[in-house]
Amino acid sequence: MKMNMQIDVKDLGKFFDLKNLGRNLAGFFFKKLQFFALILIFLSALFLVFLWYNFIFNSDWNEARVKEYTQAKQNKNEAIFNRGNFDKIIEESNARRVEFEKPLDNLEDIFRLNK
Repeated sequence: MKMNMQIDVKDLGKFFDLKNLGRNLAGFFFKKLQFFALILIFLSALFLVFLWYNFIFNSDWNEARVKEYTQAKQNKNEAIFNRGNFDKIIEESNARRVEFEKPLDNLEDIFRLNK
């Protein structure tokens, strides 16, 4: 039995037709889009867990660096507590509370229920 090893160039041209090949690839990816999105989300989650693990559990800060950082944060006063402003706000709050606790007298009946 003899095999015919001749290649038809027209059939080969149809196979390697870029327009047809692009259409077939696009159809394949659109059919499998949910699967690829799921794989992408899963791989992204794995990468984020890897980053989280490295930054939290495998941090390379030693005790001296941690103490230095906390000391620098304690020495740096970004927010200055102003006692005068604080007392003023407390007084305004107490005045409002007293005003709201007063009984209401001589209210006008806006719905005209009591004639």
